[in-house]
Amino acid sequence: ATVFGISPRMRLDLLVNEFVYKALTDKYITIFEREAVRNYIHIRDVALVFEWMIVNYDTHQNQIFNVGLSDTNINKQQLAEKIKEYISDLAITYSDYYKDPDKRDYIVSNKKIESLGWKPKYTIDDGICELLYAYQMIIKHNNRNFTNL
Repeated sequence: ATVFGISPRMRLDLLVNEFVYKALTDKYITIFEREAVRNYIHIRDVALVFEWMIVNYDTHQNQIFNVGLSDTNINKQQLAEKIKEYISDLAITYSDYYKDPDKRDYIVSNKKIESLGWKPKYTIDDGICELLYAYQMIIKHNNRNFTNL
């Protein structure tokens, strides 16, 4: 899944992080290939699943697991509309004149790990709210040292 969430050096090349930042600073997002679907996961859930796997290593070693938010196999348009729920003056436009160089378009099943009892704790809404809070602090201080730009 595509990771999202805050970090000491913000990753603005991750789709949720980028869209929230643009929504807050530019008040508009132009989306290419709006139907491309991705799955997402909060960075804290990534850390939690590593911890879970360490504890359960003997039982699950040499296995492969998808890890993401099962209810968040959504396309880019749906992601932008979700962000607009928090930033109502966001303008969303779509362009068919440019192809996104990032060709990822996939639906992920997380059933295997979920059937073993692990489930993510943080929703896409949690991440959007957290990113809005963090970006407002960064923008307020106008400090580019917090980003990867």
